[in-house]
Amino acid sequence: MISSQSRRTAARNVILKLKQNNWWRSIGSGITIDSSLERKQGSSLLGRYPDKARTGGPSNFRSRAQLEKRQGNGEGVQKKRLLKPYDLSIQLKRLCSEGDLDGAIERLKSTPRDAQNVAVWNTMISECLSAERYQLSYDLFIDMKRRGFSPNSITFSTMLSGISLIKDWPKYSKQLQNAHSLYESYLKHLESVKFHEADNLKELSLQPLVAYIQILGDAGDYHKIFDVYFAMDQEGPLAPDRFVFTAMFKAISARQRRSVIGGEASTRNDAASDAKHVWIQMEKVMQRNPDFFLDPGLIATAIRALTRGSPNDQSFAFTIIHDQLGLSKPGEDMPKRLSNNLNAWTLDATLQLCNSMQKHRLAVHFARQVMDKINWDKVWMRYLIDSNHIHKLLRAYAGLAALGSLNESNEALGALEWSVQNDVIYHLPKLTPTAQSYHLALMTCCRSADWPTAVRVYELMTGVEASQFESGGSRSPTVKKRSKGKNLPTDVETMSFLLRTALAANNITHIRHAMWLADFARVDALLSDEHTAAFYRSKLASTLMEATKRLQEAGGLTQEQEKTWNSYRSLARQVLKNTRGGPTPGVEEERLGSIRTLVDMDNYVAFEMASRSTKSRT
Repeated sequence: MISSQSRRTAARNVILKLKQNNWWRSIGSGITIDSSLERKQGSSLLGRYPDKARTGGPSNFRSRAQLEKRQGNGEGVQKKRLLKPYDLSIQLKRLCSEGDLDGAIERLKSTPRDAQNVAVWNTMISECLSAERYQLSYDLFIDMKRRGFSPNSITFSTMLSGISLIKDWPKYSKQLQNAHSLYESYLKHLESVKFHEADNLKELSLQPLVAYIQILGDAGDYHKIFDVYFAMDQEGPLAPDRFVFTAMFKAISARQRRSVIGGEASTRNDAASDAKHVWIQMEKVMQRNPDFFLDPGLIATAIRALTRGSPNDQSFAFTIIHDQLGLSKPGEDMPKRLSNNLNAWTLDATLQLCNSMQKHRLAVHFARQVMDKINWDKVWMRYLIDSNHIHKLLRAYAGLAALGSLNESNEALGALEWSVQNDVIYHLPKLTPTAQSYHLALMTCCRSADWPTAVRVYELMTGVEASQFESGGSRSPTVKKRSKGKNLPTDVETMSFLLRTALAANNITHIRHAMWLADFARVDALLSDEHTAAFYRSKLASTLMEATKRLQEAGGLTQEQEKTWNSYRSLARQVLKNTRGGPTPGVEEERLGSIRTLVDMDNYVAFEMASRSTKSRT
């Protein structure tokens, strides 16, 4: 009895002593109790205060965080993860994708500075430019500098590349001023990088300058382009590269297009002379920088820039074609293989140059030279020629036919059959002839008055068995079943060329054949379609009236044919009245020139070359 009471008294004294020594606080602060005392009092504590022993005993907690988390007092909750710049960029992009551009800007400006960096600001600027908020992007550029973030080369590249997407510069004169300011700031940035981090090639980038040259070209500030060029280093990482020269050639081509629209021949010739000057400057840079190399895109833009110049400049373009593409003129030594710089771009520019100079025979020669050297077993060579090149080849045949050359219609048909055949064998959709290509072939047949070839071209285009015509027969032609998209519909332009070819052949049987096809194609519906070009509706109406008149004069028409064709004539008169004074398509009004014109041009080139040679010797 006495022993049990003494034990209870001892337990109370222990508890009081622990409370006086702040035992609970000692546990919270991570201070542990002597293990011997714990062993001595453990049994009595468990027996008398099981809950406190179970939840507050030092053996169950190893740290203050564990205890406070268990007690739920909130003082030991872990800190929130800090916002990182990468996560902030994702948030900004999500807000912009939802259309809340202003909200994204507010979010950027309200976040702590530790969560921001130059990349985040570049992201926000890029989103503003994508939304065509050009002034807002420039305001952000100024704001980021005020907040202590120094723009890098990506910032300037993003700004200038985004502004370069503007096309209607008269409406954005303030943005042109901003582009000039950005250029000046970038020059200062380059000077700082060269002084502090001369080996930082990432910051010594020419991309902002390329975008700025593009802006100047689109805005029409051509003299400033050469100021930018001559301000560049001639050696080292900031020396002009192929992208700089490509941008300059594109700007010169843009100037030429504006001069053609405005009818300024002198400006066009000056631009071509600038292109020649740029090429010469580029050759000097190539000599000083062994790492500089030409690429097909640069060569193609240079040829296009020289195309609209004087005959002397165009002759210089042929020198580039020979030296860089390996294409030889008739009589010159032909290379054993095609140049690596010869691709779809450079070949297209070459054919365009030939047709622009009215050297159609040379265009045919170059195209055939490439077609004959294609190794179809090599996949990359299958894409050297596509429908655009065939189109220019057919334009050359049409030009030769206008000059009185014979057999061009058969050559045009052969080019179409070559395209269709290789498209079927090697599955090359880009080689499939377009409706415009077929029209050029029909134009060649019309100028050559070659009706049989025109019928074969029509069959290849539409799948219609047009050669099944029987004089006096009433049976309609059948249509071949071919894969989807291969049978093109008969339109106003197609039927116009067929009737014009039959009339040019001056053969009644051919005219009857053409009217048979016109009936099958429902020529009345074609004439009534007001969505087609007025010029070809007018041509179809006039040729239809002439064809029916010739057939009526020849006689032998049935009563039904008389009735149908009279209705055609009535409709054709109405169409002619409504389409009078319509614009003429460029291919129809093209001045294909004459042999005398070509001879005069060659003589002019020879005189210019001889004059330059005399000046160099003196």
